Amino acid sequence: MSKNGLQPRKLRGLTIRAFAASALVLGALGLAAAPAQAAGATGYGNGTVGVNQTITATEICPSAQLAFTATYSNGVTVSAPSVYADINGNATIYWAPTIVGQITQATIGSTCSPVYLGGAIISQTQTTTTVSTPNNAKVGQATKINVTVQSNSPSAYAPTGQVVVKDVNGATLQTMGLTPGSGNGQSYAYYWWTPATSGTFTFQATYSGDTNAATSVSPQDFISATPTGTPITLTHPTTMTTGIPQTLVATVYPTTVQGSAGFTLNGNPISASVPLVNGVATFQWTPTAAGAFTLGANYMTNQGGSGSTTDPITVVSGPTSNDVITVTPAGGSTWSPNGTYVLGASSTTNFNVSTLSGAKVTLNDSGPCTSPGLAVVTPASTANCTLSFVSAGGNGYAPVTQTYNVTVGLGQQTATLAAPQSGKVNVGRTLILESPGQTDTNAGQNITWKVTTSKKICALGFPADGSVTVKIKKKGNCTVQGSAPAVPGVWAAYSVTRTYRGK
Repeated sequence: MSKNGLQPRKLRGLTIRAFAASALVLGALGLAAAPAQAAGATGYGNGTVGVNQTITATEICPSAQLAFTATYSNGVTVSAPSVYADINGNATIYWAPTIVGQITQATIGSTCSPVYLGGAIISQTQTTTTVSTPNNAKVGQATKINVTVQSNSPSAYAPTGQVVVKDVNGATLQTMGLTPGSGNGQSYAYYWWTPATSGTFTFQATYSGDTNAATSVSPQDFISATPTGTPITLTHPTTMTTGIPQTLVATVYPTTVQGSAGFTLNGNPISASVPLVNGVATFQWTPTAAGAFTLGANYMTNQGGSGSTTDPITVVSGPTSNDVITVTPAGGSTWSPNGTYVLGASSTTNFNVSTLSGAKVTLNDSGPCTSPGLAVVTPASTANCTLSFVSAGGNGYAPVTQTYNVTVGLGQQTATLAAPQSGKVNVGRTLILESPGQTDTNAGQNITWKVTTSKKICALGFPADGSVTVKIKKKGNCTVQGSAPAVPGVWAAYSVTRTYRGK
């Protein structure tokens, strides 16, 4: 220590200043060892319309409002809802691209320096189209056909544009514009379709796409249209009479299904299982008691499908009238029951038949005649046959059988001729009566020709080709006749006449 005591104090001050300087140096070294983190963002990049990108902003501006914008190559700018950073300058931004295209630059703006992000490609969202219909529809009644177009998850974009509904043959049934749904990435359309006939109908919807959503085609959907709107219908008289057989018909749709049907009365079976043929099961039932009942039909397909239907009926008692069958040969007059009629040998006669009850008629025969359907084929020789027309009755009419007696007479020969019908003919003209190679009568008999009046006016010709001709030589009437002999006991003789007037 100096004598005046000043030196120690000076040294002390130097020491303090040295310590402070050392502290500054150490502080500077400490900051250099732990530099501040630069502002930035993650989670941004290529994407799909309507699908959220979660962008995490870090170290931007504490508690500042942040705004995200993206600029496309065509100059269009889109943005995301703004957010606030926390006290550390961090924030989460949710951005769902709304349009397709190439982004050239994206920016997170704030009160401090913005953060610039790179370019990105935004692609169309894929879609799924569905057409939805009820399983069954009633003929003549409007049925709603629904179509939805869904952006594939997780896109929230509601597709725009049109959908086209077509049938199984590709014919357009309806073209509709889409209506956006409630923010779930779905749009919809619908129309009302009315089936005119029974059957199975197919629907398929095609979405045409838009700028931001891809096209898509729905799976096919099917509707079975029936008279009642159910897969099974029951056909029967609404009023029946005790003791009178009735035909019950169950029809199952589509008619291509295989399986069986059964019939019930007040829920109790009245038939065994009846196989479906082209979708139809038929059962004949005779009511035994009068009253109000519930008639039913149910079905089971080979694939396990099932269904049922019921109808109210009324059964009355009391005397009934026999059914009446009207029998009329084609081209002829109505026959009377128990009457006797002549049909030609080796001929086929078709009958037009009706009944008061509306029931179908069957035809039975005894003797050498045959009856395919409602027709009679006679033998080649004379004979006697009995024809029985049978109605099962119904609708208040009792069953009936009406018989008719048939005598098979000589068959009437016919021939197809080239000879023109009678009339005026220019003098000098030659007419063909019988063409070369023409067949003879239906009995195989040759036709012989002759001039019966005025050989001076016309003359027959017999060319080498086998034909027969007549030449008109003068003015006046010329009559020619073709004839074929009878076949004893089978065919009557054949004759045809033509009169030509030369002019």
